[in-house]
Amino acid sequence: MPSFKSKLEEKVWATLKREYPSVKYEPNKFKFIQPEIERTYIPDFKTGRSNIFLEAKGKLDLETRKKMIWFRDSNPNIRIIFLFQNPDNKITKRSKTTYAMWATDNGFEWLDFRKDWLNAYKQLCKK
Repeated sequence: MPSFKSKLEEKVWATLKREYPSVKYEPNKFKFIQPEIERTYIPDFKTGRSNIFLEAKGKLDLETRKKMIWFRDSNPNIRIIFLFQNPDNKITKRSKTTYAMWATDNGFEWLDFRKDWLNAYKQLCKK
C-alpha cells in the first residue's frame, strides 16, 4: 500500500480501490511554471481516465491555492477535481470565502468527501 500524506488520502484510496482496482496514487509528476520558477506538482489520484486527477484536500492554504492556479494555467489539458474533506471550511479564519467558493470562483471542479463523492466523481468524469 502506498505511503499517504494524510488520513483523508488513505480513506479516499480505500474507497477508490474497491471501485477502480487499477487506481494509482501519485502516478504522474508534472512541471508547471510559477512565475519565474519552474516547479513540479504530483496529483494525488488517477483512476485511469485520461488527464483527470483527483486531489484530496483537508486543508487548502494560500501556498496550495497559488500552486493550483499556476499549475492549471501551465497545464490547461490536465483536469484537476478537488475532493474537499469539508468544502464549507473558510480559506482563512476571517474570510467569508469557503474552499468550495474558492474552487468554483477559480474554475475548479470539486466534491464533498462527506457526501456521495464517488458517484459524483463518476458523473464528472463522464463530462
